[in-house]
Amino acid sequence: MLKKMTQGLTAMPKQVSGWLRKKVQGFSFSKKLILIYLAVILVSVIGSSLLSYVFSAGSMREKTCDYLKNLASVTMSKVELSVENVENTAFYISGNEQMQSLLYQNFDEDDRISRYQQYDDVCDLLSYYVFLSQEIASIYINATDGQNYSYTKFNRVPPDEELWNEEREWICTDGHIYLRREMYRFEDQTLLGTMLIDVQPTVFYDIVKDISYDAGSIVYITDQEGSIVSGQNTEMTGQAFSDVLPVRDADEMFETVIMDGSRYVFYTGCEIANGWRLVLAVPESYFLSDIQKLQIHMAILLTVTCLLAIGLVVAAGKGITRPITSLSDAMKRFGQGDFEVSCEAEGEDEIAVLANSFNQMVNDIRTLIDEAYEQEMMQQEIEMKSLQMQINPHFLYNTLDTINWIARMNGVDQIGDLTYSLGNLMRYSLSKKDFVTIDEELKNLRDYVEIQNVRYGDRMTVSYEADPELLDTYVPKLLLQPILENAIIHGVEDKIEPALIQIRIYHEEDDLYMVVEDDGVGMPQEAIEGLLDLHPANSMKKTIRRGHTSIGVNNVNRRIQKVFGPSCGLQIQSQLGSGTKVTLRMRILRQPPDMRLEYYSG
Repeated sequence: MLKKMTQGLTAMPKQVSGWLRKKVQGFSFSKKLILIYLAVILVSVIGSSLLSYVFSAGSMREKTCDYLKNLASVTMSKVELSVENVENTAFYISGNEQMQSLLYQNFDEDDRISRYQQYDDVCDLLSYYVFLSQEIASIYINATDGQNYSYTKFNRVPPDEELWNEEREWICTDGHIYLRREMYRFEDQTLLGTMLIDVQPTVFYDIVKDISYDAGSIVYITDQEGSIVSGQNTEMTGQAFSDVLPVRDADEMFETVIMDGSRYVFYTGCEIANGWRLVLAVPESYFLSDIQKLQIHMAILLTVTCLLAIGLVVAAGKGITRPITSLSDAMKRFGQGDFEVSCEAEGEDEIAVLANSFNQMVNDIRTLIDEAYEQEMMQQEIEMKSLQMQINPHFLYNTLDTINWIARMNGVDQIGDLTYSLGNLMRYSLSKKDFVTIDEELKNLRDYVEIQNVRYGDRMTVSYEADPELLDTYVPKLLLQPILENAIIHGVEDKIEPALIQIRIYHEEDDLYMVVEDDGVGMPQEAIEGLLDLHPANSMKKTIRRGHTSIGVNNVNRRIQKVFGPSCGLQIQSQLGSGTKVTLRMRILRQPPDMRLEYYSG
């Protein structure tokens, strides 16, 4: 029987779901639209309300915890100040030379007058410190010779005998707070006695009482043994804290505790120097009350919103579905082969746009085949023209070789050399290699210089000095040519006397240096900044000289830093009339690097 009931309950959701699906499928589009709108509105409003409550509650709890933490910090700073005052008083008493001298004196038992005088002197000193401190109620001293001294502001009960043997410094017991200190003689560290300072509990009670909080809140100060230092009243001093509140003893902690049927947020603060800490407890209802009021207002707003939404959705649904029905009929006719069909559209909303698009689609389909054919013919014609305009690089190389040999056959060797160097430059520039050996880079540079010598002749001399060990190392292609071109533009063109350009390649440990130095006219600082401009757009705008821009030099700098990182790159040194020196710093590469890495590390 139970099994049948279980199977029946399991089947009920499926049956309800199937029935609901059938009912919805039988609805018209306008009813489905209304249901969807209502579902979206309800889900959005309810979801936003729940999220708002969760986030608001969390935010309020966070702020409350922060407030508790700050409040505990401020309160315990006051407590710590009072504790320091008492401890300082104990230190002053122990270190008082007169007090040490009085306690160290020994008298015969028959010398009563001297003993009375000693007792009065010690008590006078104690009275001074008692009245000097507002935190202290009484001071007791148990000397090693068995003599007891004391002074009290009020009628206080003397401490129990067992307190003198306690090992703790701070002792909370039976409504009293004591500070226990042993007194030693400075000269030989002889034990002079034990001191108990009776602290007024009202001092710490007043600090706790000053915390303005909800009536249901709880504030306690506890010592390192778990005893109450100060609580809701002075009579609680010395009670075990575990007997009052069910919270754990841990360093700085927030926790939620259910107590007397109510939820409390507890904050246990960090210990101060003497091991005391503050415990604050706030009812959750304290910081959730405003959120609960907000929820009531949101519930009212939700109800009003739903009623307005129902009216608006019903009215809007009829206006939306009418043009949709007309469009649906037109599409059915088009599907049956009526290519002359059209749908009348009114207004400028999305349905009207859809109807106009449908009409446009019908017109486009009529001419689709003709247009597709025409486009195919045009595409073929464009491709043919593009093929006709392409030049095979090998054909260009062969043509240059032909010019070279024709020039040599006719005795014009200079044209042959120039054509040969130009062909080498083109092969080198169009090669697919990103990294070349220094030997290959220098060969390309010599071809470039060969071409420039035709123009400048004796006005320019280029010297090469390269470490033979570095000729088979790899560098990015086309590094030196832009630098040499810049040296010619800035160092040779404006110089009347012949110019010397020196190219040196050397290394220091793992660093490779390529230097291009000329003795030309030099450059001002503005020109150097233009050459090293890191923004290509700016480099294109800054015309350095005769239409030449810094984009080539800047490109070399960016390529070096892309391969070797920002620590490498170009350095330019130049002054007007003193020539220019460009230094390229890189790492030594014995083989082409893997550029999938961000930087080549060597």
